[in-house]
Amino acid sequence: MKRLKTLVSLLAAAAMLLLMPNTDLPQVSAAEPVTYSLKYVEANNEWRYHVGPWDDNNSGHRELYYLKESIKDGDVIVVEGGDQGLTLELPVNLSSITFNHSHLAVITAKSVENVYVLRDSVAAINGDVKNAHVYDNAVVNFNNNVTNLYITKEICGQQTIAVVGTVDYVKTSDAEKIYNEMYNFQANSFRQEEGILKTDASKYSMVPVPTAPIVPGDPAATLPVVPVDPTVTLPVVPTVPVDPTVTVPVVPTAPVTPVAPVVPVTPADSLYDDVPKTGEPLALPGLLVMGAGICFGGAYLLKRKSA
Repeated sequence: MKRLKTLVSLLAAAAMLLLMPNTDLPQVSAAEPVTYSLKYVEANNEWRYHVGPWDDNNSGHRELYYLKESIKDGDVIVVEGGDQGLTLELPVNLSSITFNHSHLAVITAKSVENVYVLRDSVAAINGDVKNAHVYDNAVVNFNNNVTNLYITKEICGQQTIAVVGTVDYVKTSDAEKIYNEMYNFQANSFRQEEGILKTDASKYSMVPVPTAPIVPGDPAATLPVVPVDPTVTLPVVPTVPVDPTVTVPVVPTAPVTPVAPVVPVTPADSLYDDVPKTGEPLALPGLLVMGAGICFGGAYLLKRKSA
């Protein structure tokens, strides 16, 4: 009796699932960028990290080995100050790296959207950089291409910078004015030592490379119509007279072999249309009848069993 009740319940549940309308699956949103703060911890004699801004009172930091396992494209790295060097390879595309008074940090990534080398920092980046910001007396090597290099003076303009790749645009400025704008540095040519540019003038340009403007077409514009002079007549090509006594020989036609009629073939597209597609609605009336039959049969069996 208990097994029969269980069977009837399962059949009724299956019928209800068949009759339920299709529902959309939940959408998985892209994960938000995660900020990882790195610092050399004297008590552990090694570099450690934890999620979010660094807090010396937070002992939940972990080894960098786990950072390499959890980091993903779009995440953020902050290297805190210290007296120890850091070499770190991260095989992802980072959103940003900030060197906050770091002693000597070398970071390798696939690419970096934004790099911030703050005052009193020494750093090196392996990987293409879109926007590089270098402040005051920072020292940095960019070992690949840099799209935009911003050299900013807050207290002093004593930056030392070398770029192994190309640099598309360089701007030197402070909070009040722009001092220089330079363009199109050739590969391995950008050098600045303590605020003084050492690159030969033939290796870059003071004006951007002009590009041909794209003129949008006017859809309302029409080609000009050339007026026709009614007084001008076109020459008439003379016609060759036909001799009526000359006859053209007739070429005999060969008998035509009858061709078997072509049987129309159903196109592949129509065959595809005849195949039931995933997600097409089932016949609701049939499902209702089937579900009702299942429930009625189960109830009838229960009644007979209990009699």
